[in-house]
Amino acid sequence: MASVASPKGAFSESYGEARARFLEAARSAGAALHAYEHPAAKGPGGEALYLDVALLGPADAPRILAACSGTHGIEGYSGSAAQSAFLAAAPRLARGCALAFFHANNPWGFAHRARVTEENVDLNRNFVDHAKPYPANRAYAELHPIVTPRNWNEDALAAAFRDLDAFRARVGEQAFSDAYNGGQYSHPDGLFFGGHRAQWSNTAFRAAVRAHLGRARQVAMIDLHTGIGPSLGHVFLCFDPPGSAPHERARAWWGERAVNREGVTHKAVAKYQGLLIDAFRAMLPQADTMAIVVEFGTRSREDMQRANMAGRWLRYEGPKNPPLAARIHADFIDAFYPREARWRTAVLEQSRDILDRGLEGLAAD
Repeated sequence: MASVASPKGAFSESYGEARARFLEAARSAGAALHAYEHPAAKGPGGEALYLDVALLGPADAPRILAACSGTHGIEGYSGSAAQSAFLAAAPRLARGCALAFFHANNPWGFAHRARVTEENVDLNRNFVDHAKPYPANRAYAELHPIVTPRNWNEDALAAAFRDLDAFRARVGEQAFSDAYNGGQYSHPDGLFFGGHRAQWSNTAFRAAVRAHLGRARQVAMIDLHTGIGPSLGHVFLCFDPPGSAPHERARAWWGERAVNREGVTHKAVAKYQGLLIDAFRAMLPQADTMAIVVEFGTRSREDMQRANMAGRWLRYEGPKNPPLAARIHADFIDAFYPREARWRTAVLEQSRDILDRGLEGLAAD
C-alpha cells in the first residue's frame, strides 16, 4: 500500500476507506481520537457514519489550530487526504499548541458522494438560529425554476444559463451571487437550502467544538473545500472586516492573498447565511478566534454552477433514469473531486504549506 503522505496513499474512493486512512494516520501520529456516530443515517452499504475528531497535543492546550473536512460532503475526499497526509508527516507542535482535525463534518454527503446532507440541506447554510425567522432571499424564488430543470440535456441547460445570464445582467453581480449562492430557506428541493431545523451534522459539530476547543484561549480554524478558484491552485476566503484582529492575523500567517480573494472565480462573493465558521466563532466567546475557508479550485464558475444543479437533479430526477444519472454523477464527482494526479498532488503540497504556516503563526502569536 502506498504511503498516506503520497497522492496514491492519501486519496480514497469511498468514505470507509477515507475514514480508515484518517484513523490510521491519527493513531500513528499519537493523536487522541473521538467519534460522533450518526444515530440514524447510514452509508450506501449500510455502514455507520461518523464525525471524527483527532486531537494532537495536550487536550488543555491554550492554543489550537483546527481544520475541517467534508462540510460539503463530497468535498471531504480532498480534505481528508490533506488531513491524513499531514498527520502521517508527524507534525511538530510548539509548546502550548495543539492540532485538531474534524474529519467528515457531513458524513452522509461524504459517503453518498453528494454535497448536501441526507435532507438536501447545505450544511454550510444551516448554522442559523432555527428558533427565529429565517434570513430572507426573495430573489431565489425567481431563480428556482431556472436551476431545477426536470430534463437534463444540453438544450435544457443552455436555456437555463441564458436565463441565469439575463437575471445577472438585470440585477448585477452582487445581487445575483447573493440570490444564487447565499443560501435560501424557502425551497427545500432547491439549491443551497439552509434547512428548517439543525441537521445532525450541525449539532455534532457544535458538540465537538465545545468538547475539544472550549478551553483554549486562542483557536484558529481552516475549513477545507473544493470548487472555487483556479485549477491546480487554491483561494482563501476571509470574511472578517479589514483592520480587524482576525483579518490581520490571516494576512500575517498566509500573506496578502489570504485576505484579498486572489484567484476567486466569482465576480462577487455572496453574502452567505449560516456558515459553519460563523458558528465556530460564536461558540467560543472566551477565546481569541480566527476562521478562514480554503478552496482548492477545480473547474470554471459556470461548470461548477452546472455541477451544483446536477447534484440537485440527481436527487430528485435521477432515479427516473438510472443510466443517465450514472453518467451525470460521474461528472459531478469529478467536478468536486478530480482524479487527475497533478490536481491531487497540488492539494497535498498546498494544504501542507497552509497547515504548516498556520501552526507557525499560532506558535508565534
